[in-house]
Amino acid sequence: MIDIYINAEKCTGCGECIRVCPKGPRIYRLVEKNGRIVAQVADRSFCIGCTTCVVHCKPKAIRLDRGW
Repeated sequence: MIDIYINAEKCTGCGECIRVCPKGPRIYRLVEKNGRIVAQVADRSFCIGCTTCVVHCKPKAIRLDRGW
């Protein structure tokens, strides 16, 4: 299974990860954290490892780890 890490300090809460990911709404959600809106992993089991979210994340807040 692929691990998805989101750096909440870098995340701007733009929602681009949800828009570009083929499984976005199943994997990501936007939540309020410390007075800010940030992306959070809802269910990593849907991740297919395509890295589209990583490529499109402008603040580079997302990292995937395939556990290899």
